[in-house]
This record gives sequence, structure tokens and C-alpha cells, in this order.
Amino acid sequence: MTLIKKIPYALLLAPILIYWGYWTLNSSYWFPPDPGAWYFLDSLAVFAGKTYVYVDHPGTPVHLIGSLLLALTLPFFKSRESFIAYHIARPETFFFMANVFLLAINSLTAILFYQTVRDSLKKDKTLLALALSLMFFGLHPQSYESLTFWSHNSFNYPFGALWLIGLYRALRPNLPLDWKKLAFLGFTAGTLGMTQMYFLGWLAAGTLTTFIFSRRLGRTTRRASGDTAWFVGGGLLGIAAMLAPITHEIPRFASWFTRILSNTGVYGSGASGFYTLEMIPQSLAFWATSVPALMAYLLAGLTLLAAILLLQRKSAWKISPADQAMLTGLLAQIAMLLVVLSKLYLKLRYMLALTAVLPVLLFLLFKILESAPGNFGLLRRTLALLALIAAAAALPGALNIQAKKAFVQRDAALARSLVVTKLAQSRHVPETDIVVIYGSGTPIKCAGLLMANNWIRAFDREIARLCPNQFSIYDSAVEIELNILYPVPQLDEIAWDVVVSPGNHSGLQDTLRAAGAVNVPGAWGVNRAAWFFIRPEP
Repeated sequence: MTLIKKIPYALLLAPILIYWGYWTLNSSYWFPPDPGAWYFLDSLAVFAGKTYVYVDHPGTPVHLIGSLLLALTLPFFKSRESFIAYHIARPETFFFMANVFLLAINSLTAILFYQTVRDSLKKDKTLLALALSLMFFGLHPQSYESLTFWSHNSFNYPFGALWLIGLYRALRPNLPLDWKKLAFLGFTAGTLGMTQMYFLGWLAAGTLTTFIFSRRLGRTTRRASGDTAWFVGGGLLGIAAMLAPITHEIPRFASWFTRILSNTGVYGSGASGFYTLEMIPQSLAFWATSVPALMAYLLAGLTLLAAILLLQRKSAWKISPADQAMLTGLLAQIAMLLVVLSKLYLKLRYMLALTAVLPVLLFLLFKILESAPGNFGLLRRTLALLALIAAAAALPGALNIQAKKAFVQRDAALARSLVVTKLAQSRHVPETDIVVIYGSGTPIKCAGLLMANNWIRAFDREIARLCPNQFSIYDSAVEIELNILYPVPQLDEIAWDVVVSPGNHSGLQDTLRAAGAVNVPGAWGVNRAAWFFIRPEP
């Protein structure tokens, strides 16, 4: 490959590497810890003879990848006990490995997307390949963050878009797929579906795409149904494979999922009911202000689709079986995602799913329009340039947000240490005697580990040794019933000395003030003093 041919790849990977490198040098593993710390402890728990219990999504692929990454370090330890003790004391080691994995798979997706677009288009192919491959990072405020955040929601681009690209590459020759390839595609879609339930939209879209593709190739309905059966069978096998490690937790997961479906609020809160029509205008208004670029490109895509349909009526031209099947499947997938995500529209991170699908849709629309009558060159280049500008413009803001998070995490840890030291001195007791409680969202290592372990309960002894006389409680602005196995400590059950509450509109700070707690004295010189509440001595 000549130097000139390498330039697009350098431009493609530059924003990804810049953000990832900056984050690594200015890390904030505990801002927030949810759900990374949960997945970390659950992945580690299998080495202590436990099973996965954090199954809300159910997230099994995240668990399994985490356990595999941890297993890579096992040969470096003399015993399993020392292996567990090391990772509990230094969880940052695991998170760094997880971030390297995310970097690798995101980079692979971007490169494969670039090559697919460039090989498939005839006009403006390099510009469009760059724009579409990087579009994900310019349309959502949390896209860059997903490069370094160990979460099921970080799988949208590196696995969601990657799977769609793989499906298209399999269909692109416009030849029948053998049963092995169909089963493999279905299996991977089913596996992806167990990462987060909205990923089942990939399996559903793939099913429709497979059937339409077979029919467009001239196969009978019976044979097309047979092809689809291989795909669906592979999908069911993938689902079963991902449920196998959590067999004992399936009833609890099913009960949790039923609660979510049967209530209109987030995480099973709110009034009873699956869906209300009010969610449609509410979600659209929220998305229009929160992710305007994403909604603008979705509107642009629908406009291009309308142009294709209109032109086909006036001047029919052939669309290849692969393009038509993929386009139909993607439209169905986007429709399903919009319905599901509108129920949870306040959780903006879920819109990363649509952000990952939209560039693939636009790629297909651009490809189909190449053979259409008329000249769409200016529109095509304008949309591509705007996408590149959006990805570049989003990078400084993402870096700035990360710098603030890293500072807050460091500052919070220093403030906590100073508060405990001052309080211990004033009461003439060892620092380890000071009982500290962390509220939700506290960006401190022990807070994250303790809160995650409340759920997992696999490492009580190890974490208590690392964080003596420290506890965490769940406080939320929404009244929800957590999908948790064990009772969680409550504020009034612990004889606390200090409560750290960053404030998340949950009412915890009001409760503390009502109990007579006061913020640390200004003379102590503690930053974020408003976070720290001291119980008055009797």
C-alpha cells in the first residue's frame, strides 16, 4: 500500500486514536462506575466459583468477554487467590484491557466499513467511505465515550454496525447463501441480542432481510422460508448459548424484563401499561433537542428513500437483490428501534443503537441512487462533508468533558481522604474507624466497587479489606425495584460518620439534613464540601 493510499486510513483512525489516547492519559474509571464495575466483578466472580448474577440486559457477551480478558492474566499469578486479590486491588488493569479491546474492535469496524463503502460505490467513494465510517462519532454526544466505557451500550458500533456490514458483504455477490453461512449470521445476531434486549432488532431485521433476499434471487417461497429457517435457527442457538451461563438466573431476568414491559417508566417504574401514544411526541421532542444531528440525518435518509420510491414509479430501474433486501431490513429495524427507544427516551445512551444503524442505511441509499436517473452529487457530497465536520467538531467537546470527569474523580478522592483525616483527628480515633457511606454516583474507587458488590456479593471480604468501614447505598430520583439478589444496606441501618452524596435529585441530601447532618466545616479547606455530610456527635 502506497503512502497516498494510507492517508484515508490515517484520517479514519485519527479521531478514534486521539480520543482513546487522551482518555487513557486522563482516565475516569469511576465516573461513572455503572455498569462497568458490575460487569468487572461478575466476570471475575467465575474465578471464585460463582455464576453471573448481573443479568438485567442480560449482558452475557459482556460477561464472557470480560472473563476471557481476565483469564489472559491468570498465568502470571501463583494462585487463583492472588489473581483475585490483585484484580480487586487494581481493577484499573482490567478496565485498561477492556478499553484496548474496545479500541481494537471499533477500529476494525471503521476500517471494514470504509473498505465496504469504497468497494461498493463508484462516485465520491473515498469521501463517502470516510464520512459514513466516522458518522457514528458525530451524531451522538456519547459516541466517543463508548470507545472507553465498559458497557453493553458500547457494543452498538463495534458489534452492531460490524454485524450489518458483515451481512451486507455476505449478500453483495447476489448469490444464494449456504446453510452454514446463514446459520453463522443468525448465531452471531442471536448472541448480539443477548447483550442488550434492543439488539434483538438485529435478529429480526436479519430474518426479514434473509427472506427477501432469497425471494429476489428467484427462489420459491418454500426455499426462501428454508433459508430463513437456517438463519432463525442459528439465532435461537446463539440466544441459547448466551443464556446457558445464566441458567439459574433466567426466571429472575424474565421477571425483571416483564416488569419493564408492563410499566411505562424506566426500569419498571411509572404507571402500568406497555406503551402510551404520548411517548411519541415526547420522545421526538426530546431527541430533536438532545441529538439534533442524528434526527436531521434520519430525516435526510427518509427523504432520500422517498426520492427513490418516487423515481422508481416514474422511471423504473433495477435494484440488486442485496441492496433491496438490506434496505428493507434496515428500515424495519429502525422502525422497531424507534418504538422501543421511545419508551425509554430519557435514557439517551440507548439512542446509540440508532446512531450505529443509520450510517449503514445511508450507505445503501447512496448506492441505490448511483443508478437512479438524476444527479444527486451535490446532495451526496454535502451530507458527507457535514458528517465529517460533525465527527471532527464533536471531538474537542468530548475531550473537554473527559478532562472534567478526570479532574472531578481525582478531586473527589482527595477530598474524601482529607475529610476522613480531619474527622479522625478531631475525634481522636484511627482513620479506619471512621464509617463512610457513599451515595449513588460518587466517583470514587471504593464507592464503585462497593456499590457493584452489593449486587454481585462475591467479594465481601476482599473489598471490605480494601475499603474498611466503607459502605454504599442506592439512592435514585426514580422509585424502582432493583433486580437484585440480596438486601442492600439502608442509611438507617449503618452507624455512619460521613455520608458522601454528590446529589442526584434523589432527596438523600434532604434526608441527611433532616437527621441533623451538616457539611464539613469550611475551615477544613475541602473541595466539594457540599458532598460531605457529618453526623453530629451525641
